[in-house]
Amino acid sequence: MRVVRVLPAALLLLLAIGSAAAREARTRTVTIAPGETWATPAYVRDSGLSGPSVVIVAGMHGNEPASTYAAAQIRHWPIRRGRLTVIPRANVDALEAYKRRTPGVDKSRGDLNRNFPRADRDEQPRGKRARALWLFLRSMRPDWVVDLHEGSDFHRVNKKSVGSSVITGKSAEAQTAATFLLDAVNATISKSSRRFVRLGPPVDGGIARAAAEHLGAKALLLETTWTQPRSLRARQHRLMVHRLLLHLGMIAHDFPIDTLLPAKPLQGQTVVGLYDAGGTGGNGVPYIWKQLRRREDLHVLRVGPPEIRAGALAGFDVVIFPGGTGSGQGSALGASGRQALKRFVEAGGGYVGVCAGAYLACTSFSWGAKLLDARTLSPKWRRGKGTLEVELTERGREIFGVRKAPLKVLFHNGPVLGPAGSETLPDFEPLALFRTEVAQNGTPKGLQVGTPAIASGLCGEGRVIVFSPHPEQTKGLEWLLERGVRWAAGAR
Repeated sequence: MRVVRVLPAALLLLLAIGSAAAREARTRTVTIAPGETWATPAYVRDSGLSGPSVVIVAGMHGNEPASTYAAAQIRHWPIRRGRLTVIPRANVDALEAYKRRTPGVDKSRGDLNRNFPRADRDEQPRGKRARALWLFLRSMRPDWVVDLHEGSDFHRVNKKSVGSSVITGKSAEAQTAATFLLDAVNATISKSSRRFVRLGPPVDGGIARAAAEHLGAKALLLETTWTQPRSLRARQHRLMVHRLLLHLGMIAHDFPIDTLLPAKPLQGQTVVGLYDAGGTGGNGVPYIWKQLRRREDLHVLRVGPPEIRAGALAGFDVVIFPGGTGSGQGSALGASGRQALKRFVEAGGGYVGVCAGAYLACTSFSWGAKLLDARTLSPKWRRGKGTLEVELTERGREIFGVRKAPLKVLFHNGPVLGPAGSETLPDFEPLALFRTEVAQNGTPKGLQVGTPAIASGLCGEGRVIVFSPHPEQTKGLEWLLERGVRWAAGAR
């Protein structure tokens, strides 16, 4: 007779905890080419259960940042079976220089993704970087290799570019998977000229083709298109990788593709979302990105309407809406996106609006997010561009830590703000006032002087700060935006 032992509930709990700890211990970081200045990490997530070995490579070309951006998010995804290995920054030097080719390398070997063993040739990779990557890839014994890239234009529009395509190896499994990926990504694209197409095979000498030809792996090369917002390109990469892992049974059906942060909170860092999608324009996004990314205690991620509508801001401390057009940003978000944004702020998140982002925060527009009890004092908004004097109020000097005379800051069609008389929002507080004005294009003169250049307010549990001018584009005043970000994030 078989004896069945029934374990106590407490022991079962301990075993479950131990199993989870063991599984967590299988998540490891491996340094490729340790000791080299261009050494780069690979992140290996092993479920401990049998299943495919999938390797995702990104950042092979330094001017394709959305690939590495997406991979840095995918590497945190939990998997249910098999092993997921992610190399977000395959070509560190090229990424740092924002160049396609590797700086300081002979031109014949400058394109890293042409240096791997070619089809029908018994040869070694060319160059130290390719050799190191190839050696590591072989050690992973990959069943699948997915290489993330970006093209210069939509292939449907310009046949010379491979932008917005899924490039497959010859295997039937890769061809089948490509169909699923195309269906998934194209379901999110309304404009037919921007939809993804199937191409193949991957370029000879590239890591995906080499893995297919010499390692027997199923190969996919995923190309997005530069001319779109980085947040959108990264999301398209995430969406296609998500669909592949779902096809392979490696992730749960309900795992959201708009997961941008690891499950564990980032210790000692303020998480900042930078909106970079519809309604942005000019230098706002690149300037803010460059300035804030330098700060080690700020973790900056680009976000767009789909992530905001999906509630991805829940793990953030503050979100920034830069210059462009406020109506364009409000329209891109849609009613559901604006509601999700307001919920984020009301729950304690911070909001920073610059120029267009200040318009978006107002309560007086149908497309506004209604975060600040403010309206614009004139329907004529094209006041023009100029360097204006602003003077911090006493409260502004407390927040920004400045005690000196008026500051000269770039202004370009920002809002002229006044109280809106909202019954649900407290009055805003001026942090700086305009002392000079610009009044072009038939806009009323004398209206701007004495109105808020910077204003703050509360929305639920969250803090809101808006800048009518552009400190992020004014040499020597960039710190104003950074301090505004830190103040807005202080509610959490």
